[in-house]
Amino acid sequence: MRVSSGRLASRRLAVGNLDSNTITQMWSVFSRYYADISREKFLADLNEKQFVLILFDSGDRSVQGFSTIQVLRREFAGKPYMAVYSGDTIINEAYWGQSALQAGFYRFLMGLKIKNPMTPLYWFLISKGYKTYLLFSRGCPDHWPRYDSPTPKRVLGIIDQLASEKFADDWKPELGVLQFATPAGKLKEGVAPVDAAALAYPDIRYFVERNPGHAVGDELCCLGAIDSKTATYYVAKLARKWARRQLKKYGS
Repeated sequence: MRVSSGRLASRRLAVGNLDSNTITQMWSVFSRYYADISREKFLADLNEKQFVLILFDSGDRSVQGFSTIQVLRREFAGKPYMAVYSGDTIINEAYWGQSALQAGFYRFLMGLKIKNPMTPLYWFLISKGYKTYLLFSRGCPDHWPRYDSPTPKRVLGIIDQLASEKFADDWKPELGVLQFATPAGKLKEGVAPVDAAALAYPDIRYFVERNPGHAVGDELCCLGAIDSKTATYYVAKLARKWARRQLKKYGS
């Protein structure tokens, strides 16, 4: 019998290749943290996507989180671009702080960029919780909206195009957020509380200011550029983590 290792690993699967047991485990994790969401809505959202990044315990192989992925090919102002839309994303609290999600997702993004080197690639994210926004802002050097610089006109246009297409009247361009007429899910109380310690970080404080209705399920629409700068940034981040582990293991 396999036993839990407490360590996450990731695997990307086509949504059409998911078995019923994996989907049931995904729903079990998702429903633990989200309110105002039905299994039917969860399945409908899943079936709109092409891929899912499964996060599982490397020991007993149990599902401990996931992120759904949709790849979109569009044009804006006569120029083609690609966008990777992050859908439902969750990780069991016992595994928070691990990097399997980031590593798996960035492998996917970089693989897509390598296959399409001449086409601009963006990460299109909607966020109802500051932890997701923090993952985005700290993993994508060129991202918007952000606290320290205005959003370029072209980026505003692409966000508006994608958000209008996917969310119609729930998209409020003047606010930059989604406000759902029919509840589309919100984090359960206590999952990601915004306390004074969190607000000390400028990007978290900015998220709360831009999306004051996050607690009731409003989503901030975001866009990040995926390019050589992103790859360099991520490799450097991995190198720093490796160096810290070595220092901790062997001492100074």
